[in-house]
Amino acid sequence: MKRATLILSIALLLAIPADAALERQIIGSEQDHSADTGTGDCEHFYKTTFTTFSQQVQDQEQREITLVTAKGAEPSLRVDASQEGGVSVRGWNKPFVRMIVCRFAAANSKEQAMRALGAISVTYANGRIEALGPQNDNTQAWWVNMTLYVPRGTFVDVRAKNGGVAIRNMNGRVKAAATGGGISVVQSTGKYVISTDSGGITLDRITGSAAAHSRAGSIALKVPSSATAPKIEARTATAHILCTIKNCDAGLGKWASNKRSLTIGTSPADFHITTVGSPIMIGAVTN
Repeated sequence: MKRATLILSIALLLAIPADAALERQIIGSEQDHSADTGTGDCEHFYKTTFTTFSQQVQDQEQREITLVTAKGAEPSLRVDASQEGGVSVRGWNKPFVRMIVCRFAAANSKEQAMRALGAISVTYANGRIEALGPQNDNTQAWWVNMTLYVPRGTFVDVRAKNGGVAIRNMNGRVKAAATGGGISVVQSTGKYVISTDSGGITLDRITGSAAAHSRAGSIALKVPSSATAPKIEARTATAHILCTIKNCDAGLGKWASNKRSLTIGTSPADFHITTVGSPIMIGAVTN
């Protein structure tokens, strides 16, 4: 079964010049975080970034970060993404963080685009990675996409705006929040707190526990078809819940009459899933 989660971010930059004509510049990014398409490759990020600015420039860097952790405490990392651009976090067995930064700037002239690119920085201090840059307006815009290879047991707190967040192969505690992008967690274990304002959420073959909430995006929970279904509490305010795993209709699932509430198993639940205005989909995957 092909799985596809499309994360789309578009922004309009508006300005009223002296002649009172309304100018609009479109900037955005389009990323598929559901497939293993080489998230460490900046070329993939550049190809999925689009703009109506006439000039675009980009560069990339790679660095290694040593997490400073108090004795007996779990390692932790906070990531604050740029206004535009996504974050991919992948767990690995090495004791340090490898960070791949893809920078992109666009403007009405090559010189201005180069200045904007040169003003972008990604800093690390006191356990925090932060992307900083110049003001986005009707004459220029910039993006940063980060890929982070992180020790699996690290507590990670990711905050994104108009970009997606992808979590892979982690084994610990993770918090992820996005304003205008989607979030996916795939093949991971641990404890997850996930929230979005307008993007969707995908929880795909994860074990442990998760609390996921989306205001204006759908939520998809995918469990292995060969595994025992986890305990689930799912609620949606105005849409419906679609559940295709066997526990839904085998006497184990408790439905509200309007199909907007579903409980599988007894409390406390492993997965708490809530949406405000979009559907919830619970299904099985074969691998």
